[in-house]
Amino acid sequence: MTRRTAIDGAARRRLYLFRHGAVDYINPDGSWVDDPDGVALNERGRDQVAAMAELFRDVHVDMALCTPLHRTRQTGVAILGDRDVDIGIVEDLSEIRPMTGEAAGGYDIVSDVAFSHWRADQADATFLGGERYHDFYARVSAAMDAILADQSWHNLAVFAHGGTNAAVLGWATGVGLAAFGLLDQSTCCLNVIDFDFDDSGRLLRKTVRGMNITAYDPVMHRRDAGDMELLAKRLLKWQT
Repeated sequence: MTRRTAIDGAARRRLYLFRHGAVDYINPDGSWVDDPDGVALNERGRDQVAAMAELFRDVHVDMALCTPLHRTRQTGVAILGDRDVDIGIVEDLSEIRPMTGEAAGGYDIVSDVAFSHWRADQADATFLGGERYHDFYARVSAAMDAILADQSWHNLAVFAHGGTNAAVLGWATGVGLAAFGLLDQSTCCLNVIDFDFDDSGRLLRKTVRGMNITAYDPVMHRRDAGDMELLAKRLLKWQT
C-alpha cells in the first residue's frame, strides 16, 4: 500500500469513523428497552451495514477499533468482512451515558430528548440526566489523542456511536461541543478524517474529507430529522 504524503512532506494518516447501524431503543409498546447497551442491529441496521460493506469493500485498513457495545462490533465485523484485521476495544469511545435506574425518566420530550444535543455547550448540560456533555467530550478527546499518538497505523477504522462521532468531529474541526447539535450522524454513516504529522510525530493538520456518508441514502432525501428527534416523535406517538 502506498503511504500518503502531503505536499510539504508530512506523513498523512487517515481515520475512517463509522457509526453503528440502526437499532431499536424503544419496544413496540412505546417503552424503553430494559438494556439499551445490549441492543443488536435490527433488520434495517443489518441492511445498512451490508450496503456500507459493499461501498467500503476496496478500502485498505491496517487497524480497527470499536467500543465495548455489541452493536459497534457487529457493525465492524460486517463492514471489514474477510480483512485480516482484529478489532480492538476502546472503553473511552463509548456512547454518552444517560441516567439509569429508578431516578431516570421524567424527561421533557422536546427539550430533553429531541433537542438535548443543542444544549451540549452549556456548562451543566447532561444527556437524559446522566453524563455531562463536557465530561463526555473530554474523555472522547483524550481517547483520540491517545489513538493519534500510536504510530503503528496508517488507515484506521473506528466503529462507534452518534454522540461519540459528534465529539470526534468537534475535536477534529475545532467546533467543540457545538458539534453535537450541528453535525448530524445517520446510522451506519462514515466520516473520513486525515491527520498530517511531521518527522518528529507532531500533529500539523486535521482535515475532514467526508462527513455523514451513507450507502443507503447518500443525498439524505429520506432524512430530515436527527435520531433523537425521531425517537422523540415515537415517544410522543405513545403519549397521545
